[in-house]
Amino acid sequence: MTDPQLPNKELDLELAHRIHDHLKWDKRVSSADFDVEVENRGVIISGYVDTAFKKRAALEVVSDTEGVWSIEDRIMVPSEYFRSDDEIRTILSTQIAEMLKIGGEHIEIEVLDAIVVLHGQVFRPRLKAMAASAAWELSGVRDVQNLIEIRGEVPASLC
Repeated sequence: MTDPQLPNKELDLELAHRIHDHLKWDKRVSSADFDVEVENRGVIISGYVDTAFKKRAALEVVSDTEGVWSIEDRIMVPSEYFRSDDEIRTILSTQIAEMLKIGGEHIEIEVLDAIVVLHGQVFRPRLKAMAASAAWELSGVRDVQNLIEIRGEVPASLC
């Protein structure tokens, strides 16, 4: 016997993935700040952000996603938001690792008192900008120093 709820569960799972992807690519927010649950096309979004602007942007992303029937907002904007240096470093390391696709490129991340310093070498100028953008979008970051160097052409041996 098949579960009659299976199609709805599959739709909900697919909708949750689409919302996560939309949050990931929206430059106003960091998807790492939010948890998304979907049940019967109703979305529960929760998390902590450091500004009301980021909260509104996340809710806009969810409401603009096709297939969402309702939204329960559990996003908090505490007056004294804090994220540890280790947590910032871990989240950024994961996000930047997804960006690095070409051998020979590397980005190192230092975080002290919520100030992010990016070091390394990349072949693509866009990657330098994307790394800094990921840092700025993350709630709890106070400043970003982008010291990444752009190298010349990608060597044929690395393509």
